[in-house]
Amino acid sequence: MAKLWELLDQAYYFIGTNHYADAKNILDQILHTDPQNVDAWDAYIRICTTQSDLEVLRNYIDNIWSTRVRDQDYLHAKQRFVLRRLDEKINSL
Repeated sequence: MAKLWELLDQAYYFIGTNHYADAKNILDQILHTDPQNVDAWDAYIRICTTQSDLEVLRNYIDNIWSTRVRDQDYLHAKQRFVLRRLDEKINSL
């Protein structure tokens, strides 16, 4: 498997060329390995273009944190940061 930063570069390339499904697949790979990767979550937020997309993403974030992130983020600081970025995107629509 490629390094996470290489996968993230690929995801941003696909985002830049509006190939969001390809970017999503790569971001899912990254988040499977590193569910607290803030850069990957930020990229995921970028590919959401509707309120509905963002609400689905919010549920995905909640699910990931409740099932795959335990004591490593005991203050939920990264989760709060990602959700704040998501709220900013929602407010900008």
